[in-house]
Amino acid sequence: MKKFNKKIAEGDLVSRVWAKDPTLWSDDSSVQKEILNRLGWLDVTDWMLQQVDEVIDWSKSVAETESFDCVVVLGMGGSSLAPEVFSKLFEPATGYPRLEVLDSTSPQMVDAIVSKELERTLFVVASKSGTTLETTDLYRYFYQEVSKTNEQPGNQFVAITDKDSWLETHAAEKDFLRVFVNPSDIGGRYSALSFFGIVPAALYGVPVKTLLEKARVLIKSARLDSVETNPSLDLGVQMAMRALSGKDKMMLLLPETMASFGIWVEQLVAESTGKQGRGILPVCVTYPGSIPEHYPDAGDAFNVVVFDHEPEQNEDEEGISIVIRSPMDIGAEFFRWEFATAISAIGLEVNPFDEPNVSEAKQSTNHFIQNKLQLDLQITAETPAYSVSSTESALVTEGSVSFAGKLKSNAYISVLAYLPMTPETAAQLEELRFQVACFYDVACTAGFGPRYLHSTGQLHKGGAPTGAFIQLVETSKLNQTVPGRDYGFAELIRAQADGDLSVLSEKALPVMRIELKGDRLQALGSLASVFADMA
Repeated sequence: MKKFNKKIAEGDLVSRVWAKDPTLWSDDSSVQKEILNRLGWLDVTDWMLQQVDEVIDWSKSVAETESFDCVVVLGMGGSSLAPEVFSKLFEPATGYPRLEVLDSTSPQMVDAIVSKELERTLFVVASKSGTTLETTDLYRYFYQEVSKTNEQPGNQFVAITDKDSWLETHAAEKDFLRVFVNPSDIGGRYSALSFFGIVPAALYGVPVKTLLEKARVLIKSARLDSVETNPSLDLGVQMAMRALSGKDKMMLLLPETMASFGIWVEQLVAESTGKQGRGILPVCVTYPGSIPEHYPDAGDAFNVVVFDHEPEQNEDEEGISIVIRSPMDIGAEFFRWEFATAISAIGLEVNPFDEPNVSEAKQSTNHFIQNKLQLDLQITAETPAYSVSSTESALVTEGSVSFAGKLKSNAYISVLAYLPMTPETAAQLEELRFQVACFYDVACTAGFGPRYLHSTGQLHKGGAPTGAFIQLVETSKLNQTVPGRDYGFAELIRAQADGDLSVLSEKALPVMRIELKGDRLQALGSLASVFADMA
């Protein structure tokens, strides 16, 4: 903390950020080179404002063809979560298609898209590298499906990627409707105000030029040196100081209408800071409703409350308050959190622009899928996990009590659901998360797999080794074959669950797997009841 205080006291912290000084985040010259190639987000808004009129005109022309009722973004992590925020915060503009995001390999989620009128669906394939496994597999499948009714399937696909990526070359070969080449010096989770966020929003009819101009007002203040006049700096400093004092869990309290924004913040903060045995764990909780007593509000956690109105003076005086008065302010909030997270990483002495542990789960997934293996869990010291049926409450109770004995000081629990991301499942998962937090009396997060592998998964493996994990899986009757692969989506999502669980177990982190049987919603409800009865 002294080193961070010294950097703040020197008074040139902000100017060094804007000068793109990589030494703020690393003393290693090779790492500094990599950081220099990840700082384009600082001025992407000005660049985007030079492109935005063309994006708006093109999006309007797409809408005027009346060819599409739906735009589906295929992406993972930062490439998909900003579009998800736009799709939830804004109403569909008159005459524009609706906007959906598919960042799941769940066979049921894939089938839900196929069940639509595919010939009236425009797919946006979003991948910085152009080779993200989930994105390319989803693209392969939907390209095949579209080809069944369209002799020129490329005209139902748009690509957003980096220059010279496989996807850019492939999109040209397949005659995609449009290819947007994003600046290569922007990482996925810092890409919300680039083509990755703005193009899907424009296709949905969001007034993106106004949104960018409002963001630029906030960005101007981010050049100021004082926390009193620079809200982005202030947030970052407060996040870092609290984490350095032992409060490494950020309770992010949001209106229910802004739950998707919380998920975006979660991936940004967790993946940026969760490495080298430290990090800030975001715990997203929506209101109305007060903070449940079991959620820590002191000791190892601090509160950030997002309001959609001007709060009363006495509302959460000890926490950090942020007011988002209008959905049009979301662009400014994207930047505020990007800047603040980069600042907090300076205090934590980590590089916020890499994800060194994400590849572990990818490699483990490849091991299971390529060798046609499935993890056979045994209750052993080496693999601290349980494979139980959701209907066998006695086993769940026994496993849960044993699991409690494995929790470390300053622990948190994450419920990891390799399930379809339907609203009904999400609601049941939230109830289960609540009951788990009550029973174990620690901060508890919940995330859908494989989505979280590209966000909080980095913190799970690279952050403080205090996490414990409850993984939920199910056996799917659907298993659509991925073109050009020797596996289907059911096999892929199970391999991803097995791969992640294997890595967590190898790190000696407590893991409990629960296999859901029968009706998914009833099984989740039963599980929540088991934890509620034990609390």
